[in-house]
Amino acid sequence: MTNNRTTVTRRVVLGGIAALPLVACAHPLAAQASTAQLITLGTQGGPNFGPTRSESANALRIAGEGGGGHLFLVDCGYGTLASMVANGLRHQDVDAIFITHLHDDHSSDLYGILTHMATQGRSRDVVIYGPVGTHTYVQGLRDAMGPNATIRTLDEARPAGFLDFIKSVEVEEGEIAIAEPGITVSCTENTHYPAYIDGLETQKSYAYRFDWGAGDRSQSIVFSGDTTWSDNLVTLARGADVFVCEVLEPVSMRRAFDAMVAGGAFAGAEEGVWRHMIDTHATPEQVGRMAAEAGVGRVVLTHLAPGALLDVPDSTYTAGVAEHFSGPVLVATDGMLVAI
Repeated sequence: MTNNRTTVTRRVVLGGIAALPLVACAHPLAAQASTAQLITLGTQGGPNFGPTRSESANALRIAGEGGGGHLFLVDCGYGTLASMVANGLRHQDVDAIFITHLHDDHSSDLYGILTHMATQGRSRDVVIYGPVGTHTYVQGLRDAMGPNATIRTLDEARPAGFLDFIKSVEVEEGEIAIAEPGITVSCTENTHYPAYIDGLETQKSYAYRFDWGAGDRSQSIVFSGDTTWSDNLVTLARGADVFVCEVLEPVSMRRAFDAMVAGGAFAGAEEGVWRHMIDTHATPEQVGRMAAEAGVGRVVLTHLAPGALLDVPDSTYTAGVAEHFSGPVLVATDGMLVAI
């Protein structure tokens, strides 16, 4: 890991340590008894968004000892900030942001989140963790915020260092050093970038694992990021309580893709875009095999393709998973809260 730039109707699902049955509840507060909650803020496979599904984003809230707690974001595609507001999450409470890879549908709301933190007086650091290129990306956002910072510093007597709270860390394989005690974060490279394409070998796409607690109270969650089958991901997810995994169902996605092309999408890059979709995303069967081999407790399917692009039943995604994995499988919706 490098850190040379660091001064370091909504559905709720209950499924805690004792493998409680999956129950739909009226409000996220119904699950507050758990030690952690996953909130699926954006569940659309992208880059696409609409009124029912925003681009990829997840919040992880972990209770702290003696009160308080920690709030992390894993990816923040377009619509993340609005989804946070809708789900009662304050952007000022976010401790750190983890970006799986630098595609726009996983990072495009980072500007909005950071500039709102700044204008509302954030002083404590927020660290953006991500792959190679994250320093450049974050510095570009700081540069874009420069005129706003200058105006507000002059006009509103804002303190010097208006944007100094924004930090970045480019992660590497293995454990990541974070400031929050009692929580371990690890990452591994997944298979979203094909090794056979020249130039992509310098780019990285990561899956993240969070572990907390000790002994019988230890818990864990893994976020796959965008990936097809990945041996590294299976190893990272071994024994995890919750496996949050992307999924693309090829038959229905092809129908949605053809409709988009007919509407003028992709501007002559149709072949390359479709190749990318099929070669670098996980089918339901692959998700099921990875979950079974890793021995995870539950699967949460997100980054759904086609998602809202085509009205299909949940079984479109779950049937293939269930061929290989016998545990609970949830198809995420925006604003779903999963108690861990």
